[in-house]
Amino acid sequence: MRRVFLGLGLAAATSASAAVAHQAVALVAPAPAPGFDLAEGKRAVAVLAEELERTFVFPDVARRYAARLRERLADGAYDRAADAAALAAMVTEDLQAVAPDGHLKMRPPLPAAAEGEPARRRVYPDPMEQAGWIADGVAYVRFNAFLGSAQQVADFEAFLDAHEGARTLIIDARTHHGGGLSEMDVLFPRIFTEPRTVMVMDTRASVAAEEGGLPFDSLVQVSAPAELHRAEHRVVPRAERSAWADTRIFLLTSGRTASAAEHLATVLKETGRATLIGDTTAGAGNYGGGIDLPGGYDAFIPVGHSYFPGKQGWEGVGVTPHIAVAPERALVEALVRSGVSAQQAEALSASHVPGEPMVRRRPLRS
Repeated sequence: MRRVFLGLGLAAATSASAAVAHQAVALVAPAPAPGFDLAEGKRAVAVLAEELERTFVFPDVARRYAARLRERLADGAYDRAADAAALAAMVTEDLQAVAPDGHLKMRPPLPAAAEGEPARRRVYPDPMEQAGWIADGVAYVRFNAFLGSAQQVADFEAFLDAHEGARTLIIDARTHHGGGLSEMDVLFPRIFTEPRTVMVMDTRASVAAEEGGLPFDSLVQVSAPAELHRAEHRVVPRAERSAWADTRIFLLTSGRTASAAEHLATVLKETGRATLIGDTTAGAGNYGGGIDLPGGYDAFIPVGHSYFPGKQGWEGVGVTPHIAVAPERALVEALVRSGVSAQQAEALSASHVPGEPMVRRRPLRS
């Protein structure tokens, strides 16, 4: 049933629109949409309650999530859902009311494709864009996700090899919504000169046992309290010192920078290896994976929690930048600090606009 483990996910939160939709269906109870199978939807909620109780990273919160969903099923609250989207929004709102989490949500089935059309799928931007020289001695790359595919890893390695010796590297993570560790494991051995632990990752023991092994070579298991499986994300520098070790790095952030991108941001900030420019990140720090539910529904369940050694995680609060500017001005700021003239920086920024809106989102928890 579980499709992804330790994918660090695609950031998701209960939006204001979802809350409004929940209130509307709770007050009005319109007739169900044609083709909407309420019984199948309620079965999906019941399965979700079981999966949360068994796999959500914090067992005490997991039990509260499950109890809330079962309570709502028993009192008929979900009978008022007009369609699958409304039901999924109600469930997500109920879960977030119990304990906010930057990844946790239930999603409705994708619309069926018309006859003769290809199957519908959720579409995301290209994971890596506009990699190259942006100015003299200044390398630039935008990530929308760390998908860890062989092609993306090879492309990133090729970019780093071709631009080694750059005086400045700008990593644009303003629209980076998550992924895994593979791309970081390409970068970190080049930019660090000493072995070190850069993150601690606690996974629900029941899930770790099912998965049977660590998904990335850079993870090393260490002792942990009961009900948890603890791994350290460790960096082993290249045998030969890379020129990237001397490169100045800027990481651009926004309220959309989430999950694996926040893992990256935390490592670069806490080690002092980069300067963060932009806005506070999304605050989605509990990693996990997607599960299929009855009726075509699916959900993302966080099964683990990340934090820098000796620090708190960023769930609900995000990662604050060193230099706080509006996200749309972050690239200009980085270029000027790289020695590019203000006029040229404005022009270059205009030609490197991300394809997704950079909307500030409030942290899920104060």
